[in-house]
Parts: sequence; C-alpha cells; structure tokens
Amino acid sequence: MEEEMLEQTNEPVEETEQVETTETIVEETNNEPTYTESQMQERINSAVEKRIARERKKLDREYKESLSKYQELAYLTQQGLKADSLEDTLEKSREFYGKQGITYIPTNDDDAIVGKAYAEEIISEADSLKELEDTANRLRNKSNITNREKIILDNLDSEIFTKKRITELEGYGVKEEEYNSKEFKDFASKFTKETPITDVYEIYKKNNDVKPLSNPGSMKSVPGKEKVDYLTPEQVDKMSPDEVEKNLDLIRESMYKWK
Repeated sequence: MEEEMLEQTNEPVEETEQVETTETIVEETNNEPTYTESQMQERINSAVEKRIARERKKLDREYKESLSKYQELAYLTQQGLKADSLEDTLEKSREFYGKQGITYIPTNDDDAIVGKAYAEEIISEADSLKELEDTANRLRNKSNITNREKIILDNLDSEIFTKKRITELEGYGVKEEEYNSKEFKDFASKFTKETPITDVYEIYKKNNDVKPLSNPGSMKSVPGKEKVDYLTPEQVDKMSPDEVEKNLDLIRESMYKWK
C-alpha cells in the first residue's frame, strides 16, 4: 500500500480577524416628573379635596334618601291631621301624642353634636368672613333662639374671632401655622380676649428672642410703693394674666428697650 503523503504548503494560514465590539450602555432615564415642594403640596391638596368631595357626595345621597322618607311621613301626617302647614302638623302631633303621655325632649348632647356639625358645615361653605358674620348676626337677632342655635352661634363666634386675629397678624407676616402653634397658643392664653393680638405677638416674639436670666425677677418682688418704669422680658414672662393686663402700657414701653 502506498502511503499517501500529505502535501504541505508554505502559504501562511490566514488568521481570523478579531473585531473588537464595544458595548454601548444606555442609561435608563427616569421619565417621572420632578416636583417642587409647593407643586407637591398642591397635588396633595388636590387629592385631599377630591376625596372630601367624594365623601360629601356620598353623605349628600344618604341625606336625600333619608329626607325623602321624612317628607313622605310629614305629608301623610299633615293630611291625616288636616293641618295647614308643617308647624301646624307638629303642633297637632304634639297635642295628639301628648294626651297619650308621649313627648319629645331633646338632650343637650344631641344639641351639642348636631349644633357643632351644623356650624362646621356653615363655616366650610362660607366664602368670606362677612358671610360668617351675617349668618351669626341673623341667629343672634332671632327672638326665640333654641339651645341648638345657641351652640351654632357660639361655634360661629369662636371661628369669627379666630379668623379676625389671624387676619390682623397677617400684617406682621405671621402665618396661620404659627398662630396655631402650641407655643404661641400657650403664651396667648395668659392674656384676655380683649388684649389686641398684635400686642400679644410683639411680646411673644421679644420674649422668645431673649434667654432667661439665672434668677429672673418678677412683678411680685417689686415693692408696691416703688415706681417701676422698665420691665425685663423675664419679668413679663413671670407675670400672671392679671399682672400683664394691669401693666400692658409699661410692657409696651419696655419692649422698645429690649435687645
């Protein structure tokens, strides 16, 4: 057998060309919008308002469903008693059931709960402070005001008083949040409602800007016959509400000397 010889060639072997590939990394961009603090707060407020609106619609539907039943009951009762009006129907019903020993006596708790709820509804729907004041004055001028209406009026007067104080302080650049803070409320409680809120705020700010002395004095330590022409912030802080009221003019004068 003849051995087959492999023929060798001197031609160089063609090398495989290596192609370098570069992997392109594409960074994923975050397409979510970014918001400023005020924009985020607006979005939160909008979401809250929508939720409140949904709840209000639900309560409104339930109220109308209940109201339709009471309207039917009122109509049937009025026709049965041959009454001329709702007031006449109520009066005849009281007389009819009163002979049977049945009377309706509203409790103070009911009046307080319902009165406060009505007041909150009036406050939330009022477009201005004047509208609140007009509503309160109409109740105040009623000849026969009920206990429930008195509770509504008390709540409206309290809200009006607060709104007026906040409006006064806005001229000082004071925000509502600061007025409602625990620190300011605690300080303001030392004064009567007759004290101008602007005076209270001036004393409050000066008092907070000054560090108390190690052994501050007090109005009680001042002899009664000695004339006092200056009070330190620490002395004012130690005063009782009555002392503050009695020395309000002196406190105002002293404030200009505080540094």
